[in-house]
Amino acid sequence: MRPTLCLLAVLSPCIWAQNEPFPVHETRPLIVNGPYLLAPAEDSVTVVWMTDTPCHSKVLYGVESPNREADHAEHGLLPIGLRHAVRVTGLEAGQTYRYRVVSTRVVKMKSYWPEMGLQAESPIYSFTTLDRKKPAVSFSAITDTHEDTARLTGLTKRIDWAGTDFLVHLGDAFHGIESEEAIWSKFLDPVTKALAFIRPLLFVRGNHEARGPGARSLADYVPLPEGRFYYARDHGPVHFVVLDTGEDKDDSTNVYARLNRFKSYREEELAWFDRHVRSERRMTEAPFRVLLMHAPNWGWTDNQGAKWTEVANRGKFDLAISGHTHRFAHTLPGQKDNAYHQLVLGPENLARVDASEGELRVAVTTREGEAVESFTIAKRGP
Repeated sequence: MRPTLCLLAVLSPCIWAQNEPFPVHETRPLIVNGPYLLAPAEDSVTVVWMTDTPCHSKVLYGVESPNREADHAEHGLLPIGLRHAVRVTGLEAGQTYRYRVVSTRVVKMKSYWPEMGLQAESPIYSFTTLDRKKPAVSFSAITDTHEDTARLTGLTKRIDWAGTDFLVHLGDAFHGIESEEAIWSKFLDPVTKALAFIRPLLFVRGNHEARGPGARSLADYVPLPEGRFYYARDHGPVHFVVLDTGEDKDDSTNVYARLNRFKSYREEELAWFDRHVRSERRMTEAPFRVLLMHAPNWGWTDNQGAKWTEVANRGKFDLAISGHTHRFAHTLPGQKDNAYHQLVLGPENLARVDASEGELRVAVTTREGEAVESFTIAKRGP
């Protein structure tokens, strides 16, 4: 019998002992970055964080207490790694939830009986989902911080967080994405601190986020459920459309070494933008429509910028907010080809937008708190 048992053990090592306990070591991971809230919606939000050792992870959440569980299983398996991103779905619009993140160390991954460690838990925080029925909302926007953490911190300290629903970063948080360490230290860590783990970030990709060795993994740190950097959201009386204006030079420019393919990408995005304007009910139902993008001139479009402007005008957008030029500008409707207010923020500017059923109020200040400009946009007539 002994040789048979040995052969059986080789062919199927768990056939007689599959329910034996797996090893658990007295070692606990650390949560070293985050959590932060990304891509908020009326029924979902993404929670992202980092651990110091490979783990599998989950988010506990609930209205009264975090008694429900969400994970990020893919193809029947829980991912194991240092970076964790869990999309919490099935939420109610305008509801506040309490949440905490939990990561369990995986000491040694094996085919049978992986060796595990203990779990680490964050404190309990909260978040509130977006809600198109909310009568009034507010958000703040910054841009082109370019790894200047003093500027980023100074701008976010000026925000009245008690009255701010979310933060928009309009792109060019980096010179180029050179390393994971820079992603955290130059952008995500100071932003996470400012958002205090309870307010979400709406991220808009800038042209400098398309550069550097980490550009192709940016979506791992700012994951979006749409799987792309252009999308739409609703909150209160505002329908938001976020556009990705891509690079600012032709794909064939030698500085890119023929590694860019923005021409076809932007054509696909323009087709989506046009379909969205034509078919999305909120484009006509929402009291206001706001564009969020990095480059005010649509980025490099192969001389097709007029097509983008035509779609925006046809969509009856009220306001477009962007950065990129590194100087403040406010172009009134009709001053150029635009039928909407075009607001361009500089790196030292902070914009606050308050929206009610009847008006959009926009105030722009400097990092020092000096007023730059303020204006009000009334709701369009029928």
